[in-house]
Amino acid sequence: MWQSGDAIGFISCSNGLTNNDRSREIVAALSRKLKACFGLETVMSDVLFLNEVTQQTEAPASRAGALLSLYSNASVKAIFDLSGGDLANEILPYLDFGLIQKNPKPYFGYSDNSVIVNAIQAKTGIQNVLYNPKVLVSREEAFQTLALRDLFNSNEADWAGVFELGGNRAATQSSAVFAGGNLRCFLKLAGTPYWPELENKVLILESAGGRYEAMSSGLAQLEQLGAFDEISGLLIGQFTQIEKDGKRAAFLAVCRDYASRHGFPVWETAFIGHDDRSKPIRIG
Repeated sequence: MWQSGDAIGFISCSNGLTNNDRSREIVAALSRKLKACFGLETVMSDVLFLNEVTQQTEAPASRAGALLSLYSNASVKAIFDLSGGDLANEILPYLDFGLIQKNPKPYFGYSDNSVIVNAIQAKTGIQNVLYNPKVLVSREEAFQTLALRDLFNSNEADWAGVFELGGNRAATQSSAVFAGGNLRCFLKLAGTPYWPELENKVLILESAGGRYEAMSSGLAQLEQLGAFDEISGLLIGQFTQIEKDGKRAAFLAVCRDYASRHGFPVWETAFIGHDDRSKPIRIG
């Protein structure tokens, strides 16, 4: 996928990282990790952290400009977004998708950056990756090093090994094309020019926060958008708050009800979510 000496760009398109020693050490450790294990250099965006004067996330136009600079930089072969939160959709009107399309490279992001992962794929056709790069320096470092190396070598994660719901055949996922990510954040794209084409795709859904009622409401919105008439399947990852509340079975029952009404299969996986064992998955 990349060669030794290539560079990875670090950026925060959502909420900027806090200006403290812990955040800076995570960034430094990730840079060291990429160099030691993959021979990759690092290019740091100037919007990675909160503004040191205002302690606020940099303005949307500034974040968009920084992202476009990484796309324009020929030495940068991929972009790792290290942020999360709420603000990723602010930058969409400021992006030059023509420039991005002329400089294709994968964007890796997670959580709120499901917005950017899906929007760029929808507007340019570039395949991006739903992934939180910071897990490479988590307690699951060895597991994630192997997962990223597999991605480099085009050895896709074994999504066919997921748990089947309602007797659906998981093996049909072997050639699947995926869309989606964090349910709350993905729905920010609804009704905008950045909403992706879902026909014949497997829709991924996961969430960290969000109780049963809020997430069930999100499923209803997807149905009302017509998404469930287009997708070829639904892949349900971790729903952390729902699981803490002991309501995962009830939520999965709601998913099965939509699947039954609209005629698509549903699968379940423990390897997409907000924990340190979440694997990278290609979008588009």
